[in-house]
Amino acid sequence: MSDDPYRRHRFDVDIGDDRPSLGFTEVRGLSVCVQARPAEEPGSDDAAKVDWLDWRGPFGAVPSPSRRRTASPALTLRRGITDDRRLWDWLRDWVAGRVERRDVRVFLLDAAGERARGWRCRDATPARWTGPELAADRPAAATETLELAHEGIDAITGGE
Repeated sequence: MSDDPYRRHRFDVDIGDDRPSLGFTEVRGLSVCVQARPAEEPGSDDAAKVDWLDWRGPFGAVPSPSRRRTASPALTLRRGITDDRRLWDWLRDWVAGRVERRDVRVFLLDAAGERARGWRCRDATPARWTGPELAADRPAAATETLELAHEGIDAITGGE
C-alpha cells in the first residue's frame, strides 16, 4: 500500500446485485455523526431519559453504557443516464413492496485501478430518485440521482 493519498475522482460503486459495478460521477453522504447523551439537567423529566435508554439506533443494537448513538445521512449516487435500468428497477421494486435491502460498497481506487479502501453502507434501500433536468438550451449530460437510506457505514479494504 502506498503512503500517497488516493485520488478522489477514481472510485467504484457496487450496489450489491451480483452484477458489474456501476459508474457514478459523484458519491455523497459517506459520513457518520456520533451523538452523546446530553448531560442531565436538574429537574429534567424521565421521558427524555427513556429515549436515550431505549433507543435502538440505525444498527438495531441496544446502546452501550456510554449512551452514544450514531446517525448517517442518505448515501447519494449520481451518474449520467444510460440504458442500464438497475437503479430505477431497484426503486420500483421497493415502492411495489418487493423489499430488497442491499449492502452498497464504495471503493477508492489506487493508481493501478484496483480497489484500495472502501466503505460498506449496510442494508441500503432506495429513498429517492431524481431524474434529469431537461433543457434544450444547455449542452449538459442528462443525470440521475439515487438516494439510499442505510443502517450504518463500515470501513472495509479493497478485497471485501
